[in-house]
Amino acid sequence: MHLSPVLSRLKDTVLIRVKDINNFFHNKQKISWKSPRVISTLSITIMLTGGLTYYLSTTTSAAAVMINGQQIGLVQNVNSGKTLVETILKQQGEPFGLTARTHDQIDYERVRVKSDVYNESTLSEDTLQEKLKFYLEGYKLEVNGSVIAFLPSKEDAEKVLKDYEEYYVKPSDENKVTSVNFAEEVSIEVTEVKPEEMKKFDDTYKMLMNGKIATKEYTVQANDSWWLIARKNDMLTDEVLAGNPGANEDTKLQPGQIIKLVSTTPYLTVVSEGTYSGSETIPYDVVTKTDKSLRVGQTKVIEQGSNGSKLVTYSYVQKNGIDVTKQVLDEKIVKAPVNQVVAKGPSSQPVTVAYGVSRGSSGSSSSLINRALSLQGTSYVFGGTTKNGFDCSGFTKYVYSGSGISLPRTSYAQFASGTAVSKNNLQSGDLVFFSTYAKGASHVGIYIGGGNFVHASNPGSGVKTSSLNDSFYSSRYLGARRY
Repeated sequence: MHLSPVLSRLKDTVLIRVKDINNFFHNKQKISWKSPRVISTLSITIMLTGGLTYYLSTTTSAAAVMINGQQIGLVQNVNSGKTLVETILKQQGEPFGLTARTHDQIDYERVRVKSDVYNESTLSEDTLQEKLKFYLEGYKLEVNGSVIAFLPSKEDAEKVLKDYEEYYVKPSDENKVTSVNFAEEVSIEVTEVKPEEMKKFDDTYKMLMNGKIATKEYTVQANDSWWLIARKNDMLTDEVLAGNPGANEDTKLQPGQIIKLVSTTPYLTVVSEGTYSGSETIPYDVVTKTDKSLRVGQTKVIEQGSNGSKLVTYSYVQKNGIDVTKQVLDEKIVKAPVNQVVAKGPSSQPVTVAYGVSRGSSGSSSSLINRALSLQGTSYVFGGTTKNGFDCSGFTKYVYSGSGISLPRTSYAQFASGTAVSKNNLQSGDLVFFSTYAKGASHVGIYIGGGNFVHASNPGSGVKTSSLNDSFYSSRYLGARRY
């Protein structure tokens, strides 16, 4: 046990005086106990011994804890100090099944201090935790060079990637998956992690599934409305409003006003390739015949139609479960469809009767698609129905009118009429509908085959071709109609 410098000198003096007394008794025949030297030595020894006893009785032994050379407090002894440090390191890593570490230099110095000083300077867990810098040995998950998460183990990092893949890729007897990989460059590396930056497996998986949220500012233009801003940015009106708390569709916008547009993009893209074999429905066509015995507008089903079926095998490439490319390898008709024949009363004005417009083999379908594609690049104009500019439903109405088919004016009305068609039975010329800037059939385009459609997109793009497999349109697809 180390004593203070003053106490050490006091101790040395006492020892010297004790030695003198011992010498005295060894030489008692020569020196009288009444001599001034002996009396002086005894007196000093008694005083020093009393001082030493008093010092020991009014102080306590302790250990000073030093971090990087700086004293931060006192503990009972060196072992209790080490135990306190170990406890805090375990607490820091416990949520992740790890023990934290520190690069700080921790030293201990034995001391004696007065009791009140010890009580005032006793080191607490909170103080020690505040002074120490901790780290955990974990693994960083990087995508294209950017860290998206820190996990406790390499196994956790690999499992979260595997589970993310399996969410989008589901092999079966019908679905033969030949390859699975990420479009991005993904790496897992060991690293030092701050405890507050570490993520558990469940939290990381949830983060990947939710995607990356991006926020950008938009400056309101003259004549902008909430729905028009949504259409310009390929968003739902509700999505735009959600990024601006407190706003609703009736909230007025001022030119120059700054609003926020919040969008979500995936952290990772799972690219899978394979072949799929399965049964598909062949929808029947509706053939209309004029029957003058019927009243104007009256219809009557003469022969009920029935769908056919076919076995199809096709190869595909998917991104996050959505077809990017799809090529038919084999197709076998199991049952041919039967056309439905409908008698219709005479029209009040001459009309051109067209049926099977959506069939790829139909001449009218071909001319309709060619006419639609020839208009690519035409400007988007809200309410537009001519080559000077179209909105989405104005474009489809214009194209269809060239084939003698009169469509309702709005996308909502177009969706409410016609014959419903399932997505896997789309044919060239069908109308495809989406919920974009507003709920319901707020957007419409013309399917041209190969998973693509042509449409008057928005004020920034005009008439263009897009893919049904684009994440924006696939997530907002509402249905299709055949005329």
